[in-house]
Amino acid sequence: MMLRSDSRRGRGGDGPERPTGTRDKILAQSLALFNARGLGRVTTAEIAAASGIREGNLQYHFPRKSGLVEALFSAFESEAEAVAGRMPADPAAPEALLTYQRGWFDLIWRYRCIYRDGIAMVEIAPALRPRVHALRARTQALARGVFEAAMRAGRLRIAPDALGRLIDNAWIVSSHWMSHRLQGGTELTQADLDWGFAQVSALFAPYLVADRPG
Repeated sequence: MMLRSDSRRGRGGDGPERPTGTRDKILAQSLALFNARGLGRVTTAEIAAASGIREGNLQYHFPRKSGLVEALFSAFESEAEAVAGRMPADPAAPEALLTYQRGWFDLIWRYRCIYRDGIAMVEIAPALRPRVHALRARTQALARGVFEAAMRAGRLRIAPDALGRLIDNAWIVSSHWMSHRLQGGTELTQADLDWGFAQVSALFAPYLVADRPG
């Protein structure tokens, strides 16, 4: 049984909810620019212009670019834990794991600069390095809880030790599919996102239990 995404369903946006103040607007515009051009290629002057403010006003909120990048990572951090720990209402439902995994990929797409430009991110903001590793551990633990619930519900059939390896492999593919797709190219598209999702879905396919007819 393969997990399949519906290309007609709505996608996540490109960042936080609609800005409610100058700081939020700066973060939203920063994320849009970073996603489009890369963390290392966008200047604070360009962010200020996109936000409709002077660069001095931006520096009032974020004196250094590192602080801006750290603030964006904090937003991602909160969303990542929420998505990773979002237990399906019915773990036995046929679409439960599909919906769960799709939610994670929608998050990846909204914050794709963090995945695509991870090396640049920790170069700009070195204080994030331990937080990146800690977040990985927390989200993997939360994901394991969701998949263990699917095992108890009879939707996923896999040995407990193999589940750990499966989660590790899913994390590796989820984190690095962008680099693979960008080889020889300069831009990621929705088709690339669907391709990455299909690769992770294929990892789980051998362990999913289909509904018995009748």
